[in-house]
Amino acid sequence: MCTHVTFNHNLQRCRFIFLIVMACLLIFLPYFLTIAFGDDFTNGVGDKDNQLLSKKISLEEAIRIAIEKNPGLQSTRDQVDAAVGALRQSKLYPNPVLELLAEEIPTNEVGLNQSQNLVAVTQPIITGGKRGLGIKVSEKAKEKDEFERDAVLLNVMTDTKKAFYKVIGDQEGLAIARETEKIAKGIYDSEKIRFESGEVAVTNVLRAEVELSKARNLVFDAEGNLQNSLKELQTVMGIPEDAIAGVTGRLLTKPVTLSLNELELKMNNNQPFLKASKKNIEIAETQLLLEKRQVIPDINVSAGYKRLSSENIDTVQLGVEIPAPFFNRNQGNIQKGKALSRKAKSENLSVYNDMLFQLRRNFNSYNVELKRVIEYKGRILPKAEESLTLITRGYKEGEFNYIDLLDAQRTWAETRISYIESLKNLNLFIADIERLAVTKIGEQ
Repeated sequence: MCTHVTFNHNLQRCRFIFLIVMACLLIFLPYFLTIAFGDDFTNGVGDKDNQLLSKKISLEEAIRIAIEKNPGLQSTRDQVDAAVGALRQSKLYPNPVLELLAEEIPTNEVGLNQSQNLVAVTQPIITGGKRGLGIKVSEKAKEKDEFERDAVLLNVMTDTKKAFYKVIGDQEGLAIARETEKIAKGIYDSEKIRFESGEVAVTNVLRAEVELSKARNLVFDAEGNLQNSLKELQTVMGIPEDAIAGVTGRLLTKPVTLSLNELELKMNNNQPFLKASKKNIEIAETQLLLEKRQVIPDINVSAGYKRLSSENIDTVQLGVEIPAPFFNRNQGNIQKGKALSRKAKSENLSVYNDMLFQLRRNFNSYNVELKRVIEYKGRILPKAEESLTLITRGYKEGEFNYIDLLDAQRTWAETRISYIESLKNLNLFIADIERLAVTKIGEQ
């Protein structure tokens, strides 16, 4: 009976130990696998972005990923964090200095019984409002870094839009190239059948085969352009090693009338790069005022207790230290501050002129490209479509020869490709204008 009880007790204890071991294995198994197989094991689990990149993405998704992963933008965020730390440091008051001093210690006795012992505290006093000016410099520097961060954010969004529009345009170009190849293949097959039936000469078949080869080369070029555009988009988004299947969306095709005066006004009021440049002027002028205040010396106030052990007397010591600015009146830094203030104003004017030139140039280019898009969409494309349809029908009925059909096919393909290229350029100009004027143009 006792043996049976002991056996059951041991069996229960073994089960308990087994359960503990299994629980530990389940908890620590991922760590063991990570050590054994490296980071590839954990990276094998697909995250949301990887699932997103396995399909075609929209413009909003591309911008979201770029804002999250673009390294240049992350660098500006870190710079703002550093500026916040600098501002916090500028608000801290100088630490007091604690002084412990033992003087006239006899050489024939170890200890402080016969020495003069001093305990004192010295506190620097910042005068002339220099501390407040230093804080103001740090505040303006933080604001400037924030404007620069916003400017980089605008640039990243614009670069993402432009790369995205290039992908859309190249996707359209590839679709046109494939459609051209399909038409050329149909013509080649038709001419081959007609040759075999004795209706046309062999030269028609050879020409059709040449046109088919050209159409296939056009597809190869379009596929290469699309791959390059996708790589550019991935790089701008900050994911150069990932893969994007393509993009969804369309290019802006509706004419939008823009006002240069309104765009210039919005640029002056909203452009963060201009605001950062203006903030540099404020920083330089505040720093110059701070350098002028450096002439006013700071004061060190000290108070302490001194014990004269040999005479058995307790004393109190008070002191004030004021540097005399006879030689160094901060002349060099004041001269430097004046020069930097002038430099900041000149740079601000240069930045403004450059951005104004870019805005006006893009505005003029936009209007020129807009006229081309309207002309293509309203007149050239419909006529090219109609011409190809009529000549194809007439060729089958014997009204037109083979050369007419090839010319109509080339004109149709070249016209559509030129239209897509013009439309893509129009959207690129819109993206640049939106960045410069910090505004939204049309519905995209």
